[in-house]
Amino acid sequence: MKTHGIKTNFIFNVIGPLTPLVVALITVPIYVTHIGTARYGVLSITWMLLGYFGFLDLGLTRASANALAKLGHSSPREARAKILVTAFSINLFFGIVGGVIFYFSGILLIEHLLTLPAELKPEVDKAFPWISFLLPLALVVGPAGGALESRERFLTANLLQVMGGTAVLVLPVISAVFISPSLSVVIPTAVMSRGLAIVVFLGFALGEEGPLSPRNFDRTQCRALLSYGGWISMSNIIGPLLASLDQLMIGSMLGVVAVAHYSVPMSLVVRSQILAVASSRTLFPRISRSTRDEATKISEKALVTLAYGYGAVCVPAIVLAWPFLELWMGKEFAAISGPIAELLLFGGWTCGLGMISLAFSEGQGNPDIGAKVHALEIIPFIILLWFLINEFGLLGAATAWTIMVTCEAGFLFLATRFRVGLLLQLIPPFGFILAAYVFVFISSPAILNALLAAGVLGTGVVISGMIFDPHLREFFMSLRFRLTGRAR
Repeated sequence: MKTHGIKTNFIFNVIGPLTPLVVALITVPIYVTHIGTARYGVLSITWMLLGYFGFLDLGLTRASANALAKLGHSSPREARAKILVTAFSINLFFGIVGGVIFYFSGILLIEHLLTLPAELKPEVDKAFPWISFLLPLALVVGPAGGALESRERFLTANLLQVMGGTAVLVLPVISAVFISPSLSVVIPTAVMSRGLAIVVFLGFALGEEGPLSPRNFDRTQCRALLSYGGWISMSNIIGPLLASLDQLMIGSMLGVVAVAHYSVPMSLVVRSQILAVASSRTLFPRISRSTRDEATKISEKALVTLAYGYGAVCVPAIVLAWPFLELWMGKEFAAISGPIAELLLFGGWTCGLGMISLAFSEGQGNPDIGAKVHALEIIPFIILLWFLINEFGLLGAATAWTIMVTCEAGFLFLATRFRVGLLLQLIPPFGFILAAYVFVFISSPAILNALLAAGVLGTGVVISGMIFDPHLREFFMSLRFRLTGRAR
């Protein structure tokens, strides 16, 4: 079976999420216009809760991907079948149990924790059974994705995800516009779209692995997967909670309309982390198969290159966030969400760098590191959120999140014992990001001035990357020769 190099796989993992990102840029304003800000806030919280229940995966998606990657591309099918069937069986059982729990606890959280308008309560009650049905499918598809990625079949995985992700974004909008803006229509449409996409993905992945049988369930593999997955599971419990606490507390303290003003820029920041996610996803199978010294070299190189590459995205984005939101969502929405987006992008950069350290520790068989870091930060984050939201509202929540993810990236860096001198190479992109934030903080530039500043600062990141990162310089030189058709 043909496998691609790291650079090619990285490109696949970058291009894959771009299509849903473009589609989201088109559909989100339509969502907000046709279903209203309050409904969109409820919808955001609902999907966030469903994502949180992903902890029932028990870390088996990551554990199975790690185990399958270590087996190699040419491993016997029976050995891979034991890992996959064991992971599928456990996830299906907990998915069914979790679907029942989610139905009752999710409704309670939505109706009693949030400030929910009375007219939306019947819509939520009708929609929740659909979401609960989706959970078992969402859990079972995890090991299937891990199987494709362990073989480094990133092109296939991304094509399937693009088709499914586009359907999930477009079909609910169509139902909102042409049928009804009610959540009792929009949410079932989204669930059916996502469910169909999961079934297609699952069928294709299983076809790649050949015939599987319940007889392949293996107790030894069960213990091994759960041992590794236990720490991942701990991260899967605390991580989504850390990611959702800000929106839950905003919904409780400021109302669901405020959630919409916060979730839109947060969604953009999360989607901007395509480069970081792609790097982590591409490196994980390689790190899993490598010795510690080899994995360290790969990860340190990726960390520096990502700092400049993602910095070249974040710096112009900080400057252009407010004008973009004004054009995209309107002046009133941008006046509230613009400053939030600027600050969240600052934190998004440091959060992205932490993904490399996390991939290294998990790939090298130390999944406990990320879990322990998450466990240590949850109480301070809750206290910080409560205080800053009380004092500064939405901007306080963005500040708390930025502080949290920056501290997390720092702890992960120290725990993985990368070279301290590596931090010197991160100073230039950090300086440009800080300069961009100071620029928008002290001024409100017109669109032409903002474009000029974004171009100058963004170019500065690229030039500094060419100077201080030989790997990025080599990439640009290779790209130049490919475009000009000249031999190196």
